Amino acid sequence: MPSFLHSLTRRLKYGRPVVVVSGLPRSGTSMAMKMLEAGGMELVVDNIRTADEDNPKGYYEDERVKELAEMEDTSWLRGARGRVIKVVSSLLNYLPATNAYKVVFMRRNLHEVLASQTKMLVRRNEESHSDDEDLLKMYEAHLEKVGSLSVTVASGDPDASS
Repeated sequence: MPSFLHSLTRRLKYGRPVVVVSGLPRSGTSMAMKMLEAGGMELVVDNIRTADEDNPKGYYEDERVKELAEMEDTSWLRGARGRVIKVVSSLLNYLPATNAYKVVFMRRNLHEVLASQTKMLVRRNEESHSDDEDLLKMYEAHLEKVGSLSVTVASGDPDASS
């Protein structure tokens, strides 16, 4: 019964949770967004970044998310309650504590992530500024750090410290 009361109190205070799809770039977040949409969930997207050769089905993003780290007014996220929004893993800790969150965190083999990123850079005639081993170590450290944060965010308890 206490769990039910706690959930009810949170629901009354914060409304429905924001469903967040997160992960490293090229980890399958756009695919997850498309799947959740197909399952009937409403997405928060602005369609500014359109489909291309790297993501032929689209990116499913809202550009405002990219500014979370610098943004003072995040009240627009209240409109995402009960809906799904994509937030790259490096920005999870900037989600405001004024909402409850449920996080779908995409995990993909890091070698596959790097191969996908390399393929995308080659296609765009861009160069990587780091070698794969350095990126691999950086991603592993990042995922370890985010792992503890995503558990806190996924708990849906905006009062939990992170």
